[in-house]
Amino acid sequence: MIRNIFKIFLSLTKLEKLIIIGAGLVFVCAGIVYGMILISQKTTVIPSYGGTYREGMVEQPVFINPVLASSDVDQDIINLVYSNLYDLSDNIKLAENKLTWNIRLKDNIYWHDGKKLTADDVIFTISTIHDRESRSPLSVTWNGVNAERMSELEIKLTTGAPYVFFEDNLRKLNILPKHIFGDVPLTNWRSSAFNLEPIGSGPFKYVSYKQEKNGFISSYTLERNEQYFGQKPYLDGIELSFFKTEEGAIAAFNMAKIDGLSNVNQTDLNKITRFNTIHELRMPNYYAIFLNQSTNPILKNDNVRSALNSSIPRDELISKIFNGHASVVTGPLPYVGVFSPDQEVSPTYDIEKAIKLLDDSGVKAGEDGSRGKITLVVPNIPYLVATGEIVKQNWERLGFTIEVVVIEPALINSEVIRTRNYDALLFGNALARNPDIISFWHSRERFFPGLNLSLYNNKAADSILESIRQDFNEKDRMRDLASLQSLIIEDTPAIFLYSPNYIIVTGTKIQGINELIISNPSERFANIEFWYMKTKRVWGNSAAKTATSTESSSPKLKQEEQTITDKINAGLKDMIVTSTPKTK
Repeated sequence: MIRNIFKIFLSLTKLEKLIIIGAGLVFVCAGIVYGMILISQKTTVIPSYGGTYREGMVEQPVFINPVLASSDVDQDIINLVYSNLYDLSDNIKLAENKLTWNIRLKDNIYWHDGKKLTADDVIFTISTIHDRESRSPLSVTWNGVNAERMSELEIKLTTGAPYVFFEDNLRKLNILPKHIFGDVPLTNWRSSAFNLEPIGSGPFKYVSYKQEKNGFISSYTLERNEQYFGQKPYLDGIELSFFKTEEGAIAAFNMAKIDGLSNVNQTDLNKITRFNTIHELRMPNYYAIFLNQSTNPILKNDNVRSALNSSIPRDELISKIFNGHASVVTGPLPYVGVFSPDQEVSPTYDIEKAIKLLDDSGVKAGEDGSRGKITLVVPNIPYLVATGEIVKQNWERLGFTIEVVVIEPALINSEVIRTRNYDALLFGNALARNPDIISFWHSRERFFPGLNLSLYNNKAADSILESIRQDFNEKDRMRDLASLQSLIIEDTPAIFLYSPNYIIVTGTKIQGINELIISNPSERFANIEFWYMKTKRVWGNSAAKTATSTESSSPKLKQEEQTITDKINAGLKDMIVTSTPKTK
């Protein structure tokens, strides 16, 4: 039959042959296209295992040890290698006395060297933090917390007073292996090789690092922990490359020597020439101008503070300095718990109204033509210096004489904050995931080492701050948070400005990064198990669910975010007050 068809084909004219060949090609192409459409409709692209993510950093690892670490890069690696007590827990139960937290660990969790993780490791970690010899940055957080072993997998933690946000402390407590450090004197800990070659229980484990002859660590390599107790990471490994300058890191990214950059300065985005994806994470941190009424009597005037506040062009600051990669902040609780970015209302920028307020309230210019002098202290950081100049220009339009004093960041704490020697200080507050801001605004924190930089003294605010810490009734606590936000905004002890976004730039291959609200830079790895570089197609509708789940954050963080959303949608947002400060 085929020979007959072939004979018929040969008997055709040249035009007829071309028509048949063309029709055949169209049929084949249509079949290919239809097949591709069918595959696309009946299959789903999901993450697959494989690939090594390479990130560039401008810092050096020193103590990859949860008890000793204080730098961002150390904490980054700790969050990849170690596991925190909250994630290790199978059950967390608060006793009726609101002081005792009973914690049961998950069973069959192992350290990277195969040893079992038990309650002894938890007790050892906390007792080491308590030891003064450790000089641990966590000592303040865990001061007064008694830890007692109940069984191989059970621990009882007792606090000195009820603290509703204690679970946040558990999230920040990464557990050390007792069998590694138990026999090492604390005086020798800082020289231990395990500070750079850690043995943890986290999703990734240490492989190696490269160090130059001058001591500079150029790279640090981790691989997937195949025995991880949680979701096994899709990535085969992570390689961190360290650079001496931001320019060097950006150049390496542009040449595809690395796959990502973290904490990218907004003004450096235009230096990136390679195709990329920008991930913007929000942090509950903010910058404000803290007003010290004790050093400059003119700042005691409510109308002066209101005028200074309403003369700040916040939208201009964000557009000019951050190219839009920041958010306006109106009060001391940005993005924390119940406070959503959508609820932030920018104070009205109105120079003429501010001038009229000063004139009507009797704040007149003196013989020198000035309403008064204000010294503004600014850390020598480019975006803060630029902010200081715009603030100076606008305050001078009100008729004040403004002196901007730029000081190196390393000297701010010892020469400015310690002595409280400033009229106005442009500085930042770094908050946690929880809205416990007692250290920033309680009157007992007015003097060093307290962080109440405005020397704010309001007994009503003190009472609310104390209540928030101990009130386990969520609805009442949210009402207190709203009242506190409103009270501080109205008193204007500080002029709240903005919260810069935390920016990660990656190549287009890396996927699964969820743009969460994070409380610190290392929390960007909270959903590292779901980052991926490889994909595959699978048949069936169930694949869609799998793909969707991998794009979410770590389950516990995602659950917290959803809980916040549900509460706001349920109507609790009506209790939140983020209004423009009232003039007096």
